[in-house]
Amino acid sequence: MCAKCVELDERSVHYAALARTITDRQTVDGIAQLIAEHEAQKRKLHPEPKE
Repeated sequence: MCAKCVELDERSVHYAALARTITDRQTVDGIAQLIAEHEAQKRKLHPEPKE
């Protein structure tokens, strides 16, 4: 995994830990959106090879 992906993974893990301690639905939804954006950035950096 490249350094950028490692950084994105670390942020996602941090945000997921925060989400477990927060009960506000709007905040939790926002955190889920951030994590989804990180996953999209990783897919953009390393697209699946086409067969």
